[in-house]
Order: sequence, then structure tokens, then C-alpha cells
Amino acid sequence: MPERMPGASVLLSLMWQRIPTEFIGTPLADGTEVRFHHRPTGQLDLTTEDATYGVRPAGPEDGRKLEQLRAAGSSSVVVTAHRVTPRPPVARLPRQSRPGRAPETDEPFTVRAHVYAPATGLALPLTTGLHLDVTDAVVEDARRYTDRADTADAASTIAFLARELLLAPRHGAPAEARRMVVSAGPAGNLAAGFRLHGPQLMADVEKHGDGYRLTRLISAVHDRSGDSAPKALAVGAIELRDMTARQRDRVLIQRGLDLVAGQDSYLAMWDRYQELEAHHIRRRITDFGAIRYSRVRVEPDGRCAFTVHLGGALPRTRAVLENATTVERMEIEAAADVPDSVTNTAVTDREWLVASRAQRSGAWVGEPLGYDEVTETLRLAGTLHDQRDPAPKGWLYLAHRGDQRRLDRREKAMQKLRTDGTHIPALPTLLEGGAWPQPAQRRITRLSRAALDCFLPHGPTPAQLNAVLTALNTPDLAVIQGPPGTGKTQVIAALVNQLGDLAQGGDVSGSTLLTSFQHAAVDHLVTRGWVFGLPPLKVDSRGRGSSVALDTWRIEAARSVDLRLRERPTGRHLAARRAAADLAAAYRAAPVPPEYLTQFLDQVLSELSDIAEPSLVHELRARREAAREQRHRAVAVADSETRAELLPYVRSLRCTETGFLDDGPSCARALLTRLELADSPLLEGVAFREPLLAACREAVPTPDLLHSLAELRDALLDRFTARIRLPEVTVADPLVVDLLDRVAAQLSEAVTRSPDAVAAALLDYRDDLRNDPEGVDATLRAYTVSLASTCQQAVSKAMADVGRPDGVFESVIVDEAARANPLDLLIPLAQARRRIVLVGDHMQLPHMLEPDVERELGSLGDQMRDRLQESLFQRLARQWKHGSSDSHPRFARLDTQFRMHPVLGTFVSDNFYEGTLRNGRDASEFAHGIDRYGELPAVWLRVPLSSGGETKRGTSRARRAEAAAIATEIVQLIDRYPGLTFGVIAFYAAQVTEVWTELKKAGIAEFTEAEGWRPIPRLCRDENGTPLDRLRVGTVDAFQGMEFSVTYLSTVRSCAPEARTDARRNYGHLTVKNRLCVAMSRQQRLLVVVGDDAMFGPGAPEAVEPLTEFLALCRKERDGRVLRP
Repeated sequence: MPERMPGASVLLSLMWQRIPTEFIGTPLADGTEVRFHHRPTGQLDLTTEDATYGVRPAGPEDGRKLEQLRAAGSSSVVVTAHRVTPRPPVARLPRQSRPGRAPETDEPFTVRAHVYAPATGLALPLTTGLHLDVTDAVVEDARRYTDRADTADAASTIAFLARELLLAPRHGAPAEARRMVVSAGPAGNLAAGFRLHGPQLMADVEKHGDGYRLTRLISAVHDRSGDSAPKALAVGAIELRDMTARQRDRVLIQRGLDLVAGQDSYLAMWDRYQELEAHHIRRRITDFGAIRYSRVRVEPDGRCAFTVHLGGALPRTRAVLENATTVERMEIEAAADVPDSVTNTAVTDREWLVASRAQRSGAWVGEPLGYDEVTETLRLAGTLHDQRDPAPKGWLYLAHRGDQRRLDRREKAMQKLRTDGTHIPALPTLLEGGAWPQPAQRRITRLSRAALDCFLPHGPTPAQLNAVLTALNTPDLAVIQGPPGTGKTQVIAALVNQLGDLAQGGDVSGSTLLTSFQHAAVDHLVTRGWVFGLPPLKVDSRGRGSSVALDTWRIEAARSVDLRLRERPTGRHLAARRAAADLAAAYRAAPVPPEYLTQFLDQVLSELSDIAEPSLVHELRARREAAREQRHRAVAVADSETRAELLPYVRSLRCTETGFLDDGPSCARALLTRLELADSPLLEGVAFREPLLAACREAVPTPDLLHSLAELRDALLDRFTARIRLPEVTVADPLVVDLLDRVAAQLSEAVTRSPDAVAAALLDYRDDLRNDPEGVDATLRAYTVSLASTCQQAVSKAMADVGRPDGVFESVIVDEAARANPLDLLIPLAQARRRIVLVGDHMQLPHMLEPDVERELGSLGDQMRDRLQESLFQRLARQWKHGSSDSHPRFARLDTQFRMHPVLGTFVSDNFYEGTLRNGRDASEFAHGIDRYGELPAVWLRVPLSSGGETKRGTSRARRAEAAAIATEIVQLIDRYPGLTFGVIAFYAAQVTEVWTELKKAGIAEFTEAEGWRPIPRLCRDENGTPLDRLRVGTVDAFQGMEFSVTYLSTVRSCAPEARTDARRNYGHLTVKNRLCVAMSRQQRLLVVVGDDAMFGPGAPEAVEPLTEFLALCRKERDGRVLRP
């Protein structure tokens, strides 16, 4: 018991009295709780937990106080011994052994009596259980009133508050019958709130939801305002409950885990999908089996030819190999032995997946190029970098390590969600659609200058600003919908810059992950996600695009430093001095032959003539002229030496297709370098530059190129067939060495007179940028804020090598999130510690599903099929579109498009976004200048059924008439309008091939075995020679995220009116609104739809309404036009 109970009290002086009693116990100790009991005889007993004593008032005043207490009723009186003077003698007899008496004494002792109002009528759930919640604020408040040991954590703080605010049960009462002293709150209604009273502290309690919570603590010692308030003693099942954020999270986490574990949960459905996908992969592997190869020939280009015997192969294996080039994205492994993952069919699909973690493969992996039945040879092209040659003999089987690794990464991410292994506790609950209330927090309301600069030149729109702030302030997860052309990439760039600014002063290296499901989308993020002037580091186990951004940054940084050096007074002298010293050292170490001394001195003069003293420049020029005369005199010797050096390079020039495919470009580059340095009279009249440059650029030679290379080789051999003698040993020219030393000394003196530490540091920095790419890359890897990878690569070994030791990111930002399979999306989401931001648009292409698995799960009903087809992005956007349960905004939508001509922007808005998109730029900014189309932004190019119908090719479709019409248009325009780019979109892969074929016939496309279809090289650069895709042809799937000046959309579908019986059958992919949205929103200035307009008249099905509306727009001839090819 506390030494002093709360509230006002009455002091009484009592004396012991010799009276009969049933019990004789131990004497009172200070702080003992006692009760008064009045016998019928009028005798007053004082009862403790263990004994009863007879007492009497010490004086008349004490007698009057006792009568008042008696009138109040003993049930409302609690008396505690405050001070006992002296102690009564100790009775030696055990309890209940025999009656006894307390010895009589004349010495008084003092007790303190507390009187409380009756506890009846309190509107509190005392019998069912009264829970008083303790929050983080109260825990923090408690630290002001006691030692840190009592408030080290929530549990110890609650124990301290229980000792202060709650009384133990009365002797003999049940343990749960706790007691508390209360007074009414400000409203005077105990049910709405009240104050708890303890000897040292008071606590205000308020109604909160279905329960009560402590709101603040007050010192009862320093604040006496509660002394006079009427108090009641409440008895019941009273408990202080831990409702701090940590404990609340524990409760919510368990609730989320229960949601995840439910059989009908969202993640349970995708768990089933994962298991079925593993099953289908295993079945493909089993159906293919394994075939033995007896030998392998490794070709110079790294391709391998395997000798196989299909006599005993499974029918499925034979069918696959005999049609190897038609199988989409198939890889085959070659190994000395067949792994268990191919042969072991006894384990379950999940066991097979888990067992794959322990397997390590040294197998060679390649894609089939073709099977020769006569020679029984299967040719494969290797697909992995730096892999060893395959075993001399062994087995071929379907490659599946990548599938196992992909499924295993998904499984581990799912396991984190099932077991509270994620770093954002709310994640499982939010993914299941549950609520996770988050406390209010300080909001970021303004963006830094670096973040605002991402929206130059016009600044962010209100929607863009709201999107960035929503992502910054989310307590856990945010969704940003970015319709076509609304600037979502700018939003991402601003977000990563703001995150970098907020984290300054801490460890920001690698703190943000930029990810997407495809490499192309990740590459786009890398080009725009620079922070502190540093690019994100793309992490990829195969090195796809990993160093491009770093090399670009290094080159641009060195150029920028050069400009700053030239602006400083001594910067140019410093750079020139170092150049002179470097040239002198290089000349001493490896003197150039006399015939090359002229070129060397030309280089010296080009770097130093505008800064060295005029007299030294004059001497350098004189020495150069002397060297030129010397070269002419020694031309015979020089030519002999030139022949000796160049002949091996001339003979290595590849002039056959096989040889060129081996190392043709590198041999051409080596010869070109030597010929340009030679500057020999023997080369006069030989046009070597153009054919060698062409050979350097081409991976696969054309017949014309091979012919020109053969002619060049023969011409050079004719020039270099004279008698050869070995060159003499070259020594340094002392005059040149002396001149270079004097120039360096003169520049050193100039620098010494005006020392500039900044310029020196800049010079060192520039030289490191130019000469130490490995060191620069290592430094950037250590300091770059953002890492970038695909969703799968977020947990790869390559990421572990460069990322943080725990593999966790403060922020994870996912672009094109609506396209990612939820299972792949979970991989990076499980690596986030503070926030997750999903950026995408569910109105564009849907997420990727395995068709076989989708069909099997979809057969379970429409509801299952709908749930499968809804991306995780769409699910969350639908859930939070109108706000979240805890008042934290988690959804934002961009609403102003900047990509398209306003007519096209309005069309896209009306047909796909319910008219909610605005146009951010004027029509005058989108002029295309093409006379044929009359500066209109919308054109329908009519290709009627009479021109030729569609043809079916496997499961795909093609229409040659449309492909020919498109090729004709592009050939007429692409050279005439060099400032425009052209995209051709088809809904079918077969039509893509058809268009490329027509473009090849027109002379502007080609097919290479290494790269497939592509434009001719001159169409891969802009008018200034900068690399640029001026022409691209592909399916809708390949075009999301891209934009072109002019887009041609090939509809393909064309049939007679009487054959149009079913929308899906007759219109196919054109009925998928997501695909239409992407296909009709890639253009900037002009959209040309190519097809049979009769298919899209008034009788067309509603599913193709956007095409019907576009045709109507063109027919109005105000903003569009209908043309014939």
C-alpha cells in the first residue's frame, strides 16, 4: 500500500483497550491498511489483514470524529495507519489457537481516515472490465515524474503507473478486484471522462471509441486543485493497457497476419498462382526430358553446334528441337549430368522450388538457332556473359534455373509477409485491403529547389505537387496514377531529389531503390533520377545498361570541369603545365619514330601554342618543320617500317561473312587506327576511311560491304608488297626533350607566381574523371543516393554486392507498377523500411500473367478471374481513391497531359479517362509540317477490304495491305522531315513482321541475326548525329512509356459484314480497352490509324468505341481527315 492514500483525510488518536478477541496477531506497521468495525455492544474494533484489536478514542474530539465516521457508514470508509506510536506488544500465541487479549496501554497512536463517496451508480464497466489505455505520449510524460529505470520501456512505465494510480484488492477480495480513486472530469460525467488520483500523481482519462485512455499526468504534490473534488472509490476488473505505437502495431500486425493466412485472402490467391506456375514449369521440363549430345563444336563467335541423336528422345523433345526457332524465348542448358530438378518427379512443386535453392549450376545456356536433321546438329547461341564452354559431351535439357530463381525470390518475399518479416508492419494488412490507423505526424509542405527544378521550365502543376507531397508524407505506402503524358517521370525525379535533401546529414548512399518490371523502364528511370548531380546506379547481374549512365556522367563532368578551369586565371596554365609534363614523360618513355615526330609535335603545339611563351612556340614550330624535312628524306625507310607495321593488320581484315561475324568490326577498327596514324605517302589515293568506318559500325555485314572491304585489302596489299626491313631502335630527340622541359618550366613559373589551390584541385579532379574510370565508378557506387533494378534484381547477388548490408531501402519507388505481376512486385516492396511509392496507370497495359495458369485459376469462376486480372496497383488505387481510414492521403492522380496535341489529348481523356484530363500545352507547339496531312493531328488512312483482308498466322494475325500502306507513307516522309520520329504500333506480332518486311523492301529496314529487325543505320541518329530511334515498329506491349512525333496504328482486322458475328472473334485485341489506351496515346503531333474504316462504322461493337470515335473525329474534317494511301 502507498504510504498515503489520495484525497482529504481525518487524523484520529486512538488507544489500545484490553477486550476479548478471537484473534491475536502481529502489531501494526506504518502504512498498514485497516478497517473500523463497530460491535453491537458499542465496542470499536480495528481490523487488519491478520488480526483484530480493540481500540478507543484518546479524547473527546477523537470520539466526535469517530461518531461522524460511523454515521457515514463503514463501507464508505477506508482507514490506513499513517503513524503508530508506540507499537503494541507482540502476541506470541498462534492465530486461532486460543482466545487472547491485547495488552492495555495508555499510549495513544495515530491513524489517518479517508472518506470516499459510495461507488454505486458509477457509469463505468467495472464488472465486465475497465481498460485504461496508455499511449506513447503518457509514457513520455511519465519520465518527468520518476527515475528512468521505472520508464525504460512501455511495460515498466505501465507497472509504475499501476503502483501509483491503482490500489491493491482489499484483503480477502479476488485478485482482479483492483481499486481506484476517481473524481469527475470537466464535464462532470464519469462516463465521458474522469481523473484518477494517486498519492503522487493524478491522471486525466477520456472516453476514446469503445474504451478509455489516459491523456496526461499531473503531479498531486504540486497541483492541489484536485484535493477538494468529491472522490469515489471504484472496485472492479481495472487494468492499465499498453496501447503505445509498438504494442498497437503488434496487435495490428497479428491481425494482418491473420488476414494473409486466410484461405480467401488476396495473397493466398497469388500463393496458389505461384504454386500452379511452378507446376506448369515442371511439366514443361518433364515433357521435354533430356537428350544426350556426343560432341560439341564451339564456333569463333561463341555459338555452339551440338551433335544430338533424337532416336530415343521424347516426342515433345523432337517437336521442340525440330522447330527450335519458332519456340518463343526458349533456352536450353548443356551439362555433363542431368540435374535432379529435371529427373526427380517424386517431390511436390513447392518442395521442388525450395530444393532449387541448394543447387548450383555450371551449365552452359543458349538459345536455339536451328536444327539440321541431316547432320543431327543443333546450333545454340550462348545467352550468358563470360560462361565457360560446354562439357565435351553430356545432356541437353530445358533451362529452368532462371525460372527457379525467379519463383524462389517470390516465395521468400511471400514468406516475409506471412511471418512479419517486412520492415513496414502495415504492409500485409494494406495489401489485404485492411485498415492500419497511423498517428498524425509532421507533414512536409514545401519542396526543395532541386525538387522544383525537375519541373522546369513551367514548374509543377497542383496535381504534380500533390503527388510528390503525398508520396513524401505517406506513413507507409502511396499510389500515384499517371495517365499518358502527365509527367510521372518528373514526379519521380522530384521525389528522389527531395528524399535526398531530407536525408542530408545521414547515410543517404543507396537509400532509395528505383525499380520496375522491365529493363527498358528501369533505364528510363536512370536517365531522369539524378540526385546531387549523380546518376542512379543500375544493378544488373548481366550488366545490361549498368555503366551507360556512369560513363555519361563521367564525360559530362570532365567537360564541365574543363570549362571551369578555363574561367580561372591560372587554370589554363595549370592544365598546360600538366599536359607538357605528360607529353615530355611519354616521349622519354617511348620516343616516337622520326617519321611520326611531326604528328607528335603537332599535338604539342595544339595543346600549348596559345599559352606557352612565343619564343618557345617558335622553336617548337621550327623543330616540327625540321622533322617534316627529315621524314621526307627518310621516306624509303619510313615506308619500309610502315609496311612492316601495317601488313599484319591488312591481312587480318575480314572479307567473308563467317570471318566478319567472328571479329570483323574489331579488326577493321584496329586497321583504321594504324592507317590514320601512318600518314605515309604509300596511302595517297587509297580511300580507306569510309569502308572501314562502315565495318566498325556493322555487326552483320552486307554483301556490298564485304565487297568493298575485299577491294580495300587488295589495294593495300599491292602498296605494301615491297621488300621489308626491320626498323632501327628509336631514341628520343634531345632537342624535343629540351623544348618540352623548357615549356613545362615556363608554365610552372607562371603557376608559382599566382598559386591557385582551387584550380589545382579541379585539374586533379578532371584528370581522375578522364583517366581513372574504375576509381570514379567505385566512388559513385559508394555515394549515389539511388540504386535501380528490375523487381527481380532487387534481391540479386549483384544488388547485395553494391547495396546496403541489410539489403533494406528507406524508400522503394516502383514505376509502371500496374504492369508488374503482384508476386514480382512484392519482392522490392518487402525491402522497404520507411515508404513505398507505386507509380503507374491501371488504365494502360495490365500486369503480366502466365496464360496457362490464368486459364486454370479463371476456370474457378468469374470472381476469381476478375481478381486475377486486377493488378495490385489497381486494387490499392480503388481502395484509396476516395481517401483512407486514418486521414493520411495515400492516393494521388496526375491530371494534365503535356505530350499530345490538345485535340488528341482531349480524345484520350474523353475515351479512356472520363474527360478528367486537361491539356497543358498549346496546339501551336505540336505542328508537324507534313503537307499531305494538312497540319491536322488526326488522320484515318483507309485500307478497305477490297485491298486485301487479314490472314491468320498461328495464333497471330497480319494484313499485308496495311503494312504496305504504312511503309509507303514512312518512306515518303522520314527523309523529308528529319526532325520527326515515327512509331508503328500493331496489335499482333505477325503484323509487326509484315511491316518490317515492307520497310525492308522499301530500303529503310534490315534484318540481322544478332539484333533481328531494325532500321538502317542512318535512321538511328538525328540530324546532328546523336543516337535516336527515328523509326520503331512493335506491338502495343513494347510501346508503353514511349512517345513519337508521329504514330501509325495498324488495326489489321478486316472482314465482310456478314462475317462479323462476334466482337471478340472479329475484333480480337482491339476490344481490350487498356491496349487501345496505350496504342492511341503514344503520339505527340499526329496519330494516323490505318485500317478498314468499314469495320468501325455505326454497327461496330461498343468494345471498339474509341476507334469508332476516332474515325468520327477524322470524318468531321475540322481536326482530322480520312485519306487513301
